Amino acid sequence: MLRVELHGDVTRFEMSSATSRLVGYTASAYLIRGTLIDCGFHAARAHLDAIIERERPDGVFLTHYHEDHAGNVERVARRGIPIAASAETMNYVRSPAPIRLYRRMTWGSAPPLRSVVHAFQSDRLRLVPSPGHSPDHHVVWDESEGTLFGGDLFLGVKVRIAHPGEDPRVLARTLRAVAALGPARLFDAHRGYVPNPVPLLVAKADWTEEMIAAIEQRIAVGAADSVIVRELFGGESFPGYFSGGDYSRTNFVRAVRRGMGSNGERATAAASQGCSPTADG
Repeated sequence: MLRVELHGDVTRFEMSSATSRLVGYTASAYLIRGTLIDCGFHAARAHLDAIIERERPDGVFLTHYHEDHAGNVERVARRGIPIAASAETMNYVRSPAPIRLYRRMTWGSAPPLRSVVHAFQSDRLRLVPSPGHSPDHHVVWDESEGTLFGGDLFLGVKVRIAHPGEDPRVLARTLRAVAALGPARLFDAHRGYVPNPVPLLVAKADWTEEMIAAIEQRIAVGAADSVIVRELFGGESFPGYFSGGDYSRTNFVRAVRRGMGSNGERATAAASQGCSPTADG
């Protein structure tokens, strides 16, 4: 299914497959002044082909390599449409890693990029590094209009679910840095149009840091991941079970545990002093 929304100079193309709708997921590409932001997932390749035939974009920006955002990059390159993406993203899409069954069912497996890529440049749009969700994640920023195409940066304020490669600490810093750009509007790859996004980006950074602190305290006193998930998040989520733990609340806790390092000393000290940061949700 392809659903089209108009937001002034921005067109949203919300794509879904029967399976993605069954589990409640869609993914969007955006068109602004002849430039396409992301190219959708491979199971929706017919939608992407229709968008290209209708809009004839001058070029495509990729926010990151995940298959729901760059799943049709080979189709784009094969048509000779120029592409703007980070070197890291291009390396990923040229040699995509195997993905789990639930991702293949939901989005389809992205064919590797084999065609020659022509580099794309825009006078008004630029890629801004925004790691955390993935190492190669970028947002697309239009400073002249205050428009931010956020990829998977935002998704919501209280996002308790993580892929194995996510880093909540890096994400919190990124959220503050992107909020400092002062975007007037945000176009999220899954939530759609988000007006007045700065307070929401800051709120997500605040909440993420509060959760990190709460998780660190429990780790410092020896709590198991399953106990932390139950105490702070109310247990594992449906996506966590559906994905076999690959996209889960448990992974959020594990990411905090992996990244503790010297922060572990701070968490241990806080726990010994009886500090307890609040965690909403």
